[in-house]
Amino acid sequence: MKVKLSAFYALGAKQPPHLELAPLIRRVYEAFGPQRLMWASDCPYQVQSESYEDSLALVRDRLDFLTADDKEWLLRRTAEATFFR
Repeated sequence: MKVKLSAFYALGAKQPPHLELAPLIRRVYEAFGPQRLMWASDCPYQVQSESYEDSLALVRDRLDFLTADDKEWLLRRTAEATFFR
């Protein structure tokens, strides 16, 4: 089972930087681990209210409990392993 991290624009305060979602994301991260989580674009819905950069920045720059390797899994490697292997 894989879990997508997405729809930040639709949860919590519904505006960047989405820091109020960090505790929820951390619980999911602790339950599933980085190899089973992947960021998702939510195309085309996300771009109607904010940019992909806003969503990526939460994972890439603002979740201090993630290591550099964790971020690689969430932003690239899990999707790569799921869809291209």
